[in-house]
Amino acid sequence: MTKEYSPVLIALLKGIVYSSNEYIWEKLINHEHDVKDYFNDLHLDLYFDKSEGYAYLKQRESEDGTEDIPKLIDKRPLNFHVSLLCLLLRQYLIESDNQGESTRAILSGDAIINMMKPFLKDTTDEVKQNNQIVTAIKKVIEEGFLRRLNQEENLFEINRIIKAFVNADIVQESLEKLQSTKNS
Repeated sequence: MTKEYSPVLIALLKGIVYSSNEYIWEKLINHEHDVKDYFNDLHLDLYFDKSEGYAYLKQRESEDGTEDIPKLIDKRPLNFHVSLLCLLLRQYLIESDNQGESTRAILSGDAIINMMKPFLKDTTDEVKQNNQIVTAIKKVIEEGFLRRLNQEENLFEINRIIKAFVNADIVQESLEKLQSTKNS
C-alpha cells in the first residue's frame, strides 16, 4: 500500500527538497514524523530547515565508531575549483545576510568569475581558466548550491542550503589559506 507521503520519500532520496516545490514541501510538513521514522530505519537523518526552506538526508554515522553501518549516501569529493566556489558563495551569502538587504543572494556569471580569479594562479590562457570556472559553476548547480535564474542575463541565485554544508566558521580561514598558497 502506497503511503500518502511516498512522493516526499522519493524526492528526498533524489536530493534536496526546497520549499519552492509546494506539493512535496506541504506533504513533508504534514508527515515530518512519518518521514523521519521511515529514514531512521535506513540509518539516514532528515535535516529539515523550515525557515530556510530546504530539507535533505544525511547518512548517520555510528555513535561510537564501532558499528559498521552500510552506506546509502556516498560522500563525493569536490575538485579545487568547485571547493573554492562553494567557499566564495558561502562568504557572499554571509555578507549578504549581514547587510540584511534581501533574503536572496543573486550574482551574475561575470561576478562569480571575478570572485574566483584572485584565488587562481596567474595564467596566460584566460579562456581555459574561464572554462574551468564555468565547469565549476555547472557542478555547483548540480550539487544544489546554486541555481540559474536567467540564461540571457547569466544570473544565479545562491541556494541557502549551502549553509548546511559549508560552515561559516571555516570560510574566512580557508580563503586566507588559499590566498597565501597562491601567493607563495
